[in-house]
Amino acid sequence: MEVRLLKQPELRKPCIVSGLPGIAYVGKLSVDHLVQTLHAELFGEVYSKFFPPYVLIGKDGIVELLRNELYSWKNKESERDLIFFTGNAQAVTPEGQYLMADKVLDTAMRLGAERIYSVAAFVTDRAIDTPRVYGAATEEALIDEFKRQGVLVMEEGPIGGVNGLIFGLAKVKKLQGVCLLGETHGYTTVSGQYLVDANAGRAVLEVLSKMLNVKVDLSPLDRQVEQMKEAIKRMAEIEEYAIKKTEEAAAKGYKNYIT
Repeated sequence: MEVRLLKQPELRKPCIVSGLPGIAYVGKLSVDHLVQTLHAELFGEVYSKFFPPYVLIGKDGIVELLRNELYSWKNKESERDLIFFTGNAQAVTPEGQYLMADKVLDTAMRLGAERIYSVAAFVTDRAIDTPRVYGAATEEALIDEFKRQGVLVMEEGPIGGVNGLIFGLAKVKKLQGVCLLGETHGYTTVSGQYLVDANAGRAVLEVLSKMLNVKVDLSPLDRQVEQMKEAIKRMAEIEEYAIKKTEEAAAKGYKNYIT
């Protein structure tokens, strides 16, 4: 595991905002949107032998290793600057995930970090029009803080992967921590890939931007929300068609058998 600092940013009591790929990509989508719209500055790269064993090839034919990234942003509207932690992969083993969360937290703490906001997914089977946002925290005062933003308390259950571990380890390291979870169905394609749930990410960002005291343009996500709805609609139509054909084939086979 290597945390490679490209520069040493000077930050004021920064908050960490963490979101890696997970269910419906809620965490990664949210943090990536903040990085892009706020024009945060890349200052660190994280490489690990625990990442999946493949590389990425860009349109220019240049190879890249899987990596996580650290960005910084100075918040003129607050006394706290921000550190963003995102990337294109999570470690594939529990050991790697613990090590990743531990190393990133230690790096951020050396830069003066005192609080972390982690973003994850809350999977539900209820009909979702407007996704709800759930939250958990390292202390009661922070629960009161996010409840004022209309966030529901996550009363029990696990939060998997680095998006959960980094929040849990923060408590051990005496950092304040909040985890915000966007409600999603966690739809997957036939190949098992998660659909990006821009609707859940948007719901989390509405809350997170207020808690961080940052102004973020969320309109670019609206198109992604519509694309997601269309994809889910097509998947439902394909599934319905497949079920119909299966039933017809079964009925035909049964008739042939009894004649």
